[in-house]
Amino acid sequence: MGELKQPDSQSTGRDRILDAAERVFADDGFSGAGMKAIAARAGVAQGLLHYHFTNKETLYAAVIERRSGIINADRLARLGAVDLTAANAVPQILRALMEPPLGPGGGGRAYARILAGLTVGDARDAELVRLHYDPTAAQFIDALQTALPHASRHAISWGYNLAIGTLVTAVSQSGRPERLANGDPGKTRPDAVVTTLVTYVEGGIRALIASEQQHR
Repeated sequence: MGELKQPDSQSTGRDRILDAAERVFADDGFSGAGMKAIAARAGVAQGLLHYHFTNKETLYAAVIERRSGIINADRLARLGAVDLTAANAVPQILRALMEPPLGPGGGGRAYARILAGLTVGDARDAELVRLHYDPTAAQFIDALQTALPHASRHAISWGYNLAIGTLVTAVSQSGRPERLANGDPGKTRPDAVVTTLVTYVEGGIRALIASEQQHR
């Protein structure tokens, strides 16, 4: 029987820094976050922060790279299991897109705040989206085009991007939809949220396609 492999201390320290940085960037935004505050949150010396990450920009990029990698790996695994020729392919594609950010690997409300900033951010944020989200987005748009062969890529791309905005709102778990409906946010099940999102987004995409075809 072999010896149990001990966790690498450097990778453990790096992960602890990334966990802390994700929370600080979520709370304070990129501009308000400081390396000193992140080091304190991680419980490490600031020198160790700079050992792993040169500056705040590289640390922020690493936070995005790690979380997007977790989410997108889950998304693509789910997408690969979808039969794109099936009658229910569209909702299954959308479910593969929506479920991972709402699951345990999605980063919860903290990462939702970071993601919201990325979607409307500056040139740095736009580049991070291009690097870490666009390749997966293109695969989902390709899948939707296969499932909806009569639709233009323009309509599907717009539908996809509007879906992401809707998803960010859901991941934030603000409780506002339930509050406005005089309901209890604590009773909303994650699977019910996904079903609501899929229904809404599928309807929106199909409406965009129909409108485009009507005006051709």
